[in-house]
Amino acid sequence: MLKRSLAAALLTVPVFAQSNAVPGLDIGMYELTDLNFTGRRGAAFPNGEAGFMVGHSWCNGGSVNLPWQSQSGGVMVDMYPRIAFLLARESNGRMVQISGRSFCKHSPTAFNFSSGPCAPCNVGSGSYFFVGCSDTYTSGINQSQYALGPTEEINPWLGTWNPQGSYFDHGDPAVTGAQATDSVRSLTSAQVAAFDAVKNRITVRENELLAGATYYAQVHAMVQGEPVGERANNTLNRQVTISGSGGSWSTNTSGSSMLGSVLTRWQGATWHEGHNGNDDGRFLVAVKVTGPVGGMWHYEYAVHNLDNDRAGMAFRIPVAPGAVVQNVGFRDLDNDASNDWTFAAAPTELVFSGAASNAVEWNTIYNCWFDCSIEPGAGSMTIDAARPGAGAPSVQVVSEVPSGLSFAYKNAVGGSCGNCTGTFYQMFPSTSGFDLSGRSMTMTLAAGAYSVQETPVPFVPAAGTNLNFGFSSQAMVTLPFVLPYPGGSTSQLQVASSGFVSPGAPNSLQLLPSLTAWLQGNPRWAAAWTLFGATAGSNNNVWYDASAARAVITWNNVPMIGQTTGSTVQIQFEPDGTVHVLWQNVAPSSFALLTGWTTGGNHADPGGRDLSATLTTPHGLCADPFDGLRLDTDALPVLGTTLQWQVGGMPANTGWGVLLRALQQATPAIDLTGIGMPGCFAHVVAAEATFFLAPGASQQIAETIPNVTALVGVSLVGQAVTYNPGLTQLGLVASNGMVLTLGL
Repeated sequence: MLKRSLAAALLTVPVFAQSNAVPGLDIGMYELTDLNFTGRRGAAFPNGEAGFMVGHSWCNGGSVNLPWQSQSGGVMVDMYPRIAFLLARESNGRMVQISGRSFCKHSPTAFNFSSGPCAPCNVGSGSYFFVGCSDTYTSGINQSQYALGPTEEINPWLGTWNPQGSYFDHGDPAVTGAQATDSVRSLTSAQVAAFDAVKNRITVRENELLAGATYYAQVHAMVQGEPVGERANNTLNRQVTISGSGGSWSTNTSGSSMLGSVLTRWQGATWHEGHNGNDDGRFLVAVKVTGPVGGMWHYEYAVHNLDNDRAGMAFRIPVAPGAVVQNVGFRDLDNDASNDWTFAAAPTELVFSGAASNAVEWNTIYNCWFDCSIEPGAGSMTIDAARPGAGAPSVQVVSEVPSGLSFAYKNAVGGSCGNCTGTFYQMFPSTSGFDLSGRSMTMTLAAGAYSVQETPVPFVPAAGTNLNFGFSSQAMVTLPFVLPYPGGSTSQLQVASSGFVSPGAPNSLQLLPSLTAWLQGNPRWAAAWTLFGATAGSNNNVWYDASAARAVITWNNVPMIGQTTGSTVQIQFEPDGTVHVLWQNVAPSSFALLTGWTTGGNHADPGGRDLSATLTTPHGLCADPFDGLRLDTDALPVLGTTLQWQVGGMPANTGWGVLLRALQQATPAIDLTGIGMPGCFAHVVAAEATFFLAPGASQQIAETIPNVTALVGVSLVGQAVTYNPGLTQLGLVASNGMVLTLGL
């Protein structure tokens, strides 16, 4: 049996920051809003090129204001952020970039909206992106070719750009003489008007869009001086749909936005980051290994240059002596076979190499693949720099490689049990698909939780106080009674012009519905959270009427932004906590709409419901949402190290728990329904137990892995159980299992 350490290991992280880092600067993406087709050019379909652009929302979540100025005395200056874009495709087990090196958006103006997850907005004076404020650029704004410049002009590690001699300085077509290097903008509106619908935008060869595949769009915030430790939220991706033929493409977004490289979406892949010292940026390497088939394993690699300025021009992958390698392939961003990288097999490594003229620059993804007779093991991919400069000459990124060395890894098996949610919602991609008009639903409060179903509730004509909202407004109204709701009670409601109401602590005023804000914010009811555009001084506004028996909030014939047709929806609140939502009519539009109730608090997403199909049957929610017990470790089980078992997600009423560990996994898992734990499964056999009291939501237990070579490949299986009466008949809930394979 493995020894246990009685003290936690102290792990230190080396300092890693660029030379111009500004402490407290943290600009983060939080929504990829839309994808738009801008047109096509070139040969007849499908041999032409299509243009696209995406929209985004970002905010200042740091503690310092970001200077934001594009000109001074008529001369361009480098005092504002940029946004880079790409499109990727997952098909046939491979994730590739399908767009070329698109130009990036130079963002000359900060708008400092008060909405967004970074709020409250600390607005001051001067040209800054202020702390807590947000900014949203739709695809229509981002696609302006007047503001799109080459990504290669930017140093991604420092976030800097030299306007002198830049694309904007010399224009397109370029001017000559001193005018091309005077830092005064020469790219004019007249020049841009002569561009085609694809030039400088996200450009995709049409034949890349023909395969049945899953597509993703990505945005990347490039901010001068932002510390690398704050860049985890700079890159954001979202699944999109692209369909059509004959040169016309329809686009839409799907699901929620996710932080990180698009490669983290690659099904079945693992990924790690690496960098070449403190003087240059990072690469992310994702790998997917399948097989064996006929004694051969298939290796797929995708390399994303996140912010490395020197770029990469060689991939070196260690391989065990005597390995058989075949079916080698490589992919870059163009169709030019003359600049493809070459492949060479040495006794102990496989090398894909190119030239600096076709390097893996920042905001690009290159791929390579091969079959090998050696199963995946421990090692790193080495990426050689394409150009001289600061930092080490290569970057090493941990990865699965055919090294013949056993790799320490961990794998979660199964799930938790006793889970319950206090949230429900339906997200409509556009109000044109809204199918609840003329219907109503009731949330009945009992034992601190809602039961939801359709009930016939009369619509109350708008009356009382016109809240006289303008665009993007909210107001606090006072109830004539104390309203109970799941998790609390309130005598005040925060009403938002965009179709939702918050009890107690308000939510940030965000115009378009966001699942991230919905789940992570404060509690709220959404009658129809969408892009309403109320006009002050009009009866077509939001009305509040209340009596001792009922309080009514009505969005009365309120049009959406840019439209004239109004929508009417209503929420009725009763003193016993009953809430009615009535949808009299919702106008069709391309804007998304969300309706439902959330407890907020960053609970797990329960997934959307088809309310039109399910409201006829009562749906019960939980008074105390429980996302399940989670077991993980803070590190891989490497020989000679100490890791921490981490038990998370424990409810507030947890009295005690136990960590079970064994050298044998229960295969198949043992169903515990028969002992009063429905939905629970045991993943350990003949376990050793460590008991703990549970004063908080998480617990850590140290485990020392002996430095004994004979333990390489040995499995250590863990599972946590806690005492939580009410979640199961027995009062015990179980976590997922965690299988640790010891190695190097």
